[in-house]
Amino acid sequence: MSFDERDLYTGLATLHWAAYSETSTRWDQPFYKRVIKEGGGRALELGCGAGRLLLAYLAEGLLVDGVDISDEMLAVCRGKATALGLHPVLYEQPMQRLDLPHQYATIYIPCGSFVTVMDRPAALETLRRCLAHLLPGGRLAFNIYLPEYDYTGQNNPTTFPTPWTLRTEKQLGDGGRLVIHHRVTGLDPVEQIEQEERRYQLYKGETLLEAEIHHGQTRWYFRNEVLWMLQIAGFVDVTVTGDYTTEPFSAHHKQTMVFLATKPLDS
Repeated sequence: MSFDERDLYTGLATLHWAAYSETSTRWDQPFYKRVIKEGGGRALELGCGAGRLLLAYLAEGLLVDGVDISDEMLAVCRGKATALGLHPVLYEQPMQRLDLPHQYATIYIPCGSFVTVMDRPAALETLRRCLAHLLPGGRLAFNIYLPEYDYTGQNNPTTFPTPWTLRTEKQLGDGGRLVIHHRVTGLDPVEQIEQEERRYQLYKGETLLEAEIHHGQTRWYFRNEVLWMLQIAGFVDVTVTGDYTTEPFSAHHKQTMVFLATKPLDS
C-alpha cells in the first residue's frame, strides 16, 4: 500500500496539530534554541507545521525559516504569525526534495519528523540535501523516538487492524472538540515500518460535525543505522544524546535519541 506523506497533516488533522502547537510542553525547545544560538546565523526548521517552535524562536529574535510538506499546516502557521505580528519565511516542500535559495548555519528537524520520510533512499537524500543547504561548519540537529516494537514477540499485536484506541482529545478555540483515535494497520519488523490510521471526529457539544480517517506510516531506526546514514551523507563530528540532555545516548534513556552532525569546513 502506498501512502501520501501529507495525509496525516491535512483536513481535520490540521486542527489537531494547530491545537497541539498551543498546548505542547515544548520540552525540546531549549535544546534546539541552544543549537541555533551556537550556530550564530540563519536557521531552518524542517517540518515546521503550525509553528510550535518556529514562532517562539522568531518572537525571541532568532532568524529561522520554515519548511513543511503541507500547505494547510503552513496556512495555520501564517495565521498564527500574523496574530503575533511575525513574518516568517515559509516554503512548501518535502524535506527529501529540499531546494532553497539559502544556506544555513543550522538546520533542525523536531518532533521525530525525519521518520515520516517513508522511503530509505529518500531519507538518505534528505540528509544529503540538508548537508548541501548548510554553510561549511554548519550543523544538523534532529531527534528520533525510540522504537516500541518488542523483538521478543511477546507484546506486539498479531492481528490487524488493531482496535481503535483514544489517542487524544483537543478543545478548540471556537468551542469545538476534536477527538482522535488511532489503530495500527500493519507492522514489519524487518523493514522497521509501522502503518497506521487515525480517525478524527469534530464535535460541537455532543453533535458530531465531521469525521475523517487519515492513513500513514513511519519507519523506526536504531542508533547505528542513523550514524551510518549521516556518514554516507558526508557529515562529521556526530554526537548522539538522550532525551534532550547533554548525556550520551544509552539504554537508560526512554524516549528519544538526538543527533547533532556537522558539515565539514572544506565542503
